[in-house]
Amino acid sequence: MTNTEIGTAEQLKDPNHEIPLGPRTALGVQHVLAMFASNVTPSIIIAGAAGFAFGGEDMVYLVQMAMLFAGVATLFQTIGFGPIGARLPVMQGTSFAFVPIMIGIVKTSGMAALFGAVIVAGLFHTFLGSVIGRIRHWFPPLVTGHCDYCHWIGVVACRH
Repeated sequence: MTNTEIGTAEQLKDPNHEIPLGPRTALGVQHVLAMFASNVTPSIIIAGAAGFAFGGEDMVYLVQMAMLFAGVATLFQTIGFGPIGARLPVMQGTSFAFVPIMIGIVKTSGMAALFGAVIVAGLFHTFLGSVIGRIRHWFPPLVTGHCDYCHWIGVVACRH
């Protein structure tokens, strides 16, 4: 697929430009497949660290829960729920950032401790999300990905 099939260079710079349905569908499927692999893999790694059999009932449960909550988070981001969500076509999933910490917890204390740690981390992130707008000015744009100018004019994705 060449760029001329989806629009001119000027059209592609315009965030309101809509590409044709065919390329849009192909790009959407590519995004879903990329999210699927990166969403399933951390669950498989954690299940292996916990000693669950590959393809066993417990591993399948972890993968199913990762996919379920990725779907719920995607709906929250896309549709929005009160003040929650970007209301943009964003797919959510798990992160590899926490895998090393989770492996350590599950190896030393088991799955119950890991689930408890995830709940505590979720509560912490909920609190942080409620105050981050008020403390964002303390951090440089390189950290937050958002400059003061874009914040004040209401731009979601800063390009400065």
